[in-house]
Amino acid sequence: LLVLAGRDDSSAFGEQVDVYRNNAWQFFLRALERIYPVTQRRVGAEFFCQLAHEYRAVNPSRRGDLHWIGEAFPAWLAGRLVDTGYDWLADLAQLEWACEESVAATHLEPVALDSLAGVAAEVLPTLTLQWQPSLRLVSSAFPIWSVWQANQPQQVAAAVDLEAGGEQCAVACVTDRVAVYRLEAPDHRLLRHLHAGVPLEAATAAAATDATTLGRLLGWAFGEGLVVRVVNAPAA
Repeated sequence: LLVLAGRDDSSAFGEQVDVYRNNAWQFFLRALERIYPVTQRRVGAEFFCQLAHEYRAVNPSRRGDLHWIGEAFPAWLAGRLVDTGYDWLADLAQLEWACEESVAATHLEPVALDSLAGVAAEVLPTLTLQWQPSLRLVSSAFPIWSVWQANQPQQVAAAVDLEAGGEQCAVACVTDRVAVYRLEAPDHRLLRHLHAGVPLEAATAAAATDATTLGRLLGWAFGEGLVVRVVNAPAA
């Protein structure tokens, strides 16, 4: 029971509730700022705080782990900024959330490219690949990788031409850090199919690419430690 000399319990309780509410809001805001530092930098701290207030009103924290409070932010931001000319910020936020998910994912021991060396030529087209759980793929009609890259800590924010065209990204946690890769559109299409578990040959056809693109992409993916298992197709 809370008792303060010269004051009634209801007044003291109300103040305690106000303190709790303010603390809860500050924890929420700080967590959202940590997850979306580039988005905050682009809109400014004051407007980001306003957005956080609006977002929290419809997406309050429902878990003890503050990591998850930002999960719905990119989709919410897309609706909030529709037809404002700033809808590209939702895609930027999606890239930042992919980074957050990547950090929290399990890391598995990768396999090397030479794991394909002993595979018979007739079996190669039917192989599927298993990927690091941290791998995320993000695509945008805007140059979100360039914006993200130009607004990293410890550097002056650089202007990016938002009319420069779309960019495709792969995000993964490698060697204890988050790496954000910019991929060419054909590579990104192919990687999406491979990541979904489509066999090598079928994925190449579905992505409308060729063996050269496949070879280049596999060399990069194995080299970055993104492949954790090569799976032979089951016998017919």
